[in-house]
Amino acid sequence: MKRRSFSLFLPIILLGGISLSGEEKAGVGLETSLKPGINEKFLDPELKVDDWLKRFEVESREVFHEKETVLKACGIKKGMVVADIGAGTGLYSRLFAEAVGPEGWVAAVDISGPFLKHIVARAEQEGQENIAAILSSENSVSLPPNSVDVAFICDTYHHFEFPRGTMRSLLGSLKRGGTVVVIDFERIKGVTRDWLFGHVRAGKQVFRKEIEDAGLTFVEELKIDGFKENYFLRFRKD
Repeated sequence: MKRRSFSLFLPIILLGGISLSGEEKAGVGLETSLKPGINEKFLDPELKVDDWLKRFEVESREVFHEKETVLKACGIKKGMVVADIGAGTGLYSRLFAEAVGPEGWVAAVDISGPFLKHIVARAEQEGQENIAAILSSENSVSLPPNSVDVAFICDTYHHFEFPRGTMRSLLGSLKRGGTVVVIDFERIKGVTRDWLFGHVRAGKQVFRKEIEDAGLTFVEELKIDGFKENYFLRFRKD
C-alpha cells in the first residue's frame, strides 16, 4: 500500500535557505540576541558532521544513553507529526520516525545545512521515508501552522538566540492540545560544570518562564533517573 503524502512538509532539505517574511525580519530586528555567536559553528557551511557524531551519539552523553527512556516519556503515538527542533545529527528524528510509523511524519528542524544533508542521507539509507528536513531561520522554526502534535527541543533551547520569536513561531505550528518537551542543562552555581555554566545562558526557572510567557502551559517536570546534568520539562498548547 502506498504511504499517504503529507503535503504540509516536503521530505527534502531546503538547500537554498529560507527567505524571512517582513514580520520575521522585524522580529529579528526588535529582539536582541541573548547569546551572540553561540550558533556560529553550526552556521558554518563547512561543518564536519562526523566530528559532531562523535560528540552527540556517544554513551557518555546523557540524552544518548537515556534515549529509549526519553522516547517513551515523550508519549509519541502512531500517526503523529513530531517536530525535532535542533535535530543535529538526527538521533531522535530517526527514533521518532520509527515511533510514528508510516502514517506519521517527523520534521527534522535545524539551522545547519550540513546536519540536514546528513539526516536526509541517513534516512534514505535506512528507508525512513517519513522524515522531512527543514532548514529553519534564526527566529522561526519555519513550520506550517497547526501542524505539529509534539515538538521536541533537546539540549537546544539554550541555543535560541531569539527565543521570543522562535517560541512564538513554534506555538503557531502546534495543534491545540499539542505538547512541547524541553530537555536542557541544569545551571546551578557550585554544581554545574564551569564550561556548562558559562555556555548555558540561564537556569531552568528562567527558561520555563520564557516558554510560559510565549503562551504555553507548564505540565510537569519528569524525573529521568539517568539525568544528572539534564532536566525534562513538558508544556502544552491549550
